[in-house]
Amino acid sequence: MKIKLIFGLIVFVFATLLFRLIDIQLINGSVYEKLANNNKTYRVIFPEERGVFLDRYNQSMVYNKPVYYKLDSSESLYSDRTRITHDEALQVMSQDSDLIRIELERMYLYPKSMAHVLGYVGSVSLEELASDSSLYISDRVGKFGLEKELQSFLRGSKSSQLFEVNALGEKQRLISEDDGVPGRNVPTTLDPYLSEVALRAMGDNKGAVVILDSSNSEVLSLVSTPSFDSSVLSESFADEESERIRVRTIQDFLSNPQKLFFNRVVSGAYPPGSIFKIITSLAGLEGNKINKETTVIDEGTLKVGEYSYANWYFTQYGLKEGEISLLRAITRSNDIYFYKVAEWVGPEKLKEMATLFALGEKSGIQLQAEIEGVVPDPEWKQRVIGERWFLGNTYHMGIGQGDILVTPIQIAQLVQAVANNGNLCKATLIKDSFDLGNVGLSSVGGIFGKSRCKEVGVLEENINLVLEGMLGACSSGGTGFSFFENNTAVFKKSLSVKDQLDNGAVACKTGTSEFGGVDDSGYRKTHGWFAAVMGTKALVSNALKERREVWQELEEVLSDTSTNKSESLIDRDLWLDGVEKYGFPDEIVVIVLVESDELSPYKEGSRDAGPVAKEIFDWIKGEVDKPFKHLTPN
Repeated sequence: MKIKLIFGLIVFVFATLLFRLIDIQLINGSVYEKLANNNKTYRVIFPEERGVFLDRYNQSMVYNKPVYYKLDSSESLYSDRTRITHDEALQVMSQDSDLIRIELERMYLYPKSMAHVLGYVGSVSLEELASDSSLYISDRVGKFGLEKELQSFLRGSKSSQLFEVNALGEKQRLISEDDGVPGRNVPTTLDPYLSEVALRAMGDNKGAVVILDSSNSEVLSLVSTPSFDSSVLSESFADEESERIRVRTIQDFLSNPQKLFFNRVVSGAYPPGSIFKIITSLAGLEGNKINKETTVIDEGTLKVGEYSYANWYFTQYGLKEGEISLLRAITRSNDIYFYKVAEWVGPEKLKEMATLFALGEKSGIQLQAEIEGVVPDPEWKQRVIGERWFLGNTYHMGIGQGDILVTPIQIAQLVQAVANNGNLCKATLIKDSFDLGNVGLSSVGGIFGKSRCKEVGVLEENINLVLEGMLGACSSGGTGFSFFENNTAVFKKSLSVKDQLDNGAVACKTGTSEFGGVDDSGYRKTHGWFAAVMGTKALVSNALKERREVWQELEEVLSDTSTNKSESLIDRDLWLDGVEKYGFPDEIVVIVLVESDELSPYKEGSRDAGPVAKEIFDWIKGEVDKPFKHLTPN
């Protein structure tokens, strides 16, 4: 019995060994072979080179800054490392280049003015690692703006080296190398010089600036203030104190009550105020409710039963316009006139016209967190608020007040369509020649489908009437006083509105939009709007001509190496270099929104937003030439 037990145990042991041998050799042989190979090989991964953003002048707006680390051992794959400077790295590499590892950090040449557009990169998160198996824990990915939206284009493929190693993790020999592929460079429509000027012009104001090419809605500038420094979020420091300061700065960014990361251009919803009178005018003209000669009597207020609706001119100065026609009403932004036009047209037709110009609809611009806004009508009010629509609601809507909310990018597209004879184009930050595939505009539906431009179907003669009224608004007697002097200087009576713009004139519409409840003084807080169509053809031509003359005069002086051009001249000269080589739009649309704040709760379009647009115009013209600084790759 004892012998049988021993024999059975021996058989069991050998059977187990046999089955294990079959499993190792036959069933899972390839698996164990792979594990064995992995134990004797190690792949060193090197960071990919991220593609860069190019401005409209084909110059890079970002760069990948190398960061250097010195390894304790060039033979061990698990060596500790120490961050060192560029100069120190060069010294080490002259002796043993294998002791140096390089990583790349993203740096921005215009870190504040372009922050809300380009965004920034940061360390990959656990959620990103879980959703994308191609990412490594050491990767840095787009977190905001175009860096995030176009991550798939900007990312390249990593390079690597496969080594055979011994049991101690030391290199034995190089088995193979895999060269990585840099990410794609993205050509944008952006003008960083104008963006710097726009940021500077906004000063301490909270708000937004949008500048578009009026012919196709290419975005030259998209600035939201207050802004943040994108390089602080992407850069790091070897010095512990500097790194602590950087971390504290980031914490200040995140906790700032001004919401520095909030992009007011696409995510802010505001009543358009008198800018909406463009829509009211076109609705009246297209519906044959008014024409150029239609007049209304302004007696200061319009009374309906127990309610009274005043004109701004009467409220502020106690004055009346008397009998007023369409062009004068646009020029003077007369509320009484547009109350009556809104009444004749009705809220449904106002909404229909607003929808034609894509108000209340996402533009589809290549940025995150864009909102739609609200264009109300009686059905909307009943469904959302649970109240019926009154005539007073129609009056308020006619002057851009009440429940209507729009974004600055929507207002920019509206004015672009007016400047472009009724051809409305969706705003884009990326050159049309760059194929975005399913990213961005091609995936936006609405009235545009897959096309970026669409005729809104409004008569050109009606568009021109509105544009003529806007030209008057920026001329003497209008509301856009910042441009009175300019328009007086270039105005020629015999020219059409378009020719006036080509000659350097500016057409504009001011707006002061109320919001919130009534304060102790009986007033509501206000935001200031300024929407302008600027003719730049003559301005740019004159600027280039003057530059050639200046360079001829200074040629001998500048040939002396001890003499440097001023920083101010260099900045403007760089811009003109790009303009001369790549061109500049003949007309641009400039939209400025200045929000109210606790210190200044009553912002006005003409007083607060207009001067911002004027400073941008003057810089293009060459009358303002304050220097601004941007980083230089090193």
